[in-house]
Amino acid sequence: MTSPTHGFARLIGAACVVFGLSVVAATPAQGATRSEEWPLDSAHFRADDVWQHSQGNSITVAVLDTGVDARHPDLAGQVIAGTGFVGITGDTGQTDLSGDSHGTSIAGIISGTGKADNGSGMMGLAPGSRIMPVRVSLNGTAEPVALAKGIIYAADQQANVINISIGTTTPDPIIRSAVNYALGKGSIIVAAAGNSGDQGNPPTYPASFPGVVSVTAVDTSGRFWPRSESGPQTTLAAPGVDIFSANDHGGYLYGDGTSYAAPYVAATAALIWSQHRQLTAGQVIAQLIATANHKGDQPHDNEYGYGLINPLRALTTPPTQQTRSNPLLTAPPPAGPTSSGLEWLVPTIVGSIAVLVAITTLTIRRRRRAHATSKKRPAR
Repeated sequence: MTSPTHGFARLIGAACVVFGLSVVAATPAQGATRSEEWPLDSAHFRADDVWQHSQGNSITVAVLDTGVDARHPDLAGQVIAGTGFVGITGDTGQTDLSGDSHGTSIAGIISGTGKADNGSGMMGLAPGSRIMPVRVSLNGTAEPVALAKGIIYAADQQANVINISIGTTTPDPIIRSAVNYALGKGSIIVAAAGNSGDQGNPPTYPASFPGVVSVTAVDTSGRFWPRSESGPQTTLAAPGVDIFSANDHGGYLYGDGTSYAAPYVAATAALIWSQHRQLTAGQVIAQLIATANHKGDQPHDNEYGYGLINPLRALTTPPTQQTRSNPLLTAPPPAGPTSSGLEWLVPTIVGSIAVLVAITTLTIRRRRRAHATSKKRPAR
């Protein structure tokens, strides 16, 4: 097996990036078992107990990424028609053209049903939830305008939760406006904190924008993953090392990165909201924070945020309903457009064209390893 090369997302011409993931592909559907999914086991999330309380039914999670392979046996019937902003006519987002299964693997963590290989496929943490694929990247690059349009589309389509595993170290005003729009529409935005913790640890956006749930990664022992970015913007931590998920060939892969941690938080939000449909987005976020496994002596830790997510505790602890607002905002998000979210971007794009020529592309690079001959978990 070849040595991994570390990768991360980058906004060309403007700043460093964000995150990515590392993957090692496994052979397609040859007896995938739940034992590969350590976050779901009895020593971690206790998924079997979690699912006695909620499976995320009636909740839609938008995955803004490279598209999702809706034909994967573990995702069949879970992926509704979405859209794309990469120039493909009639794009529904229901294919993954990335070559490294990024969007498909994120969706699997959230909504996998385990139906592959006679019921021994992978399970997502919220197997009752639906995935709305929004393709904002085609081949490892994405434009900020595409990401902004994707956020607005997801909010307009009433996605309950929006998972974003793409980012930039530049606080792009177009993306921020889209984030504010979605928050104002009542969506929860969960974003990967980034994988440049060992390369200067720059804040990553949209994860660092106010109101966004920023997620760092931990390993099987709950230790902070050193490549994960950290800081006062961190909200929560979740598993992001040696993660097993679906690929776009009907099989599976392993990966590391905050890209993988974010969907566990998105899935937990779906579980809570499915169980308590009366809650606001802000109250769901408050429940995530209140029930996390807190780290350190202070209320907030730069590496773990408010703690490591605890889905079972989140579902068995009565939620507080004292405040309806997003606890990650010191003030309501600025007013967004009152008409269709996609239309308001047009004058912004035209007025900023000179800037966009220089800084429009987000490059998402991942570290890859050679194909595995079995699904044996890589040595830790």
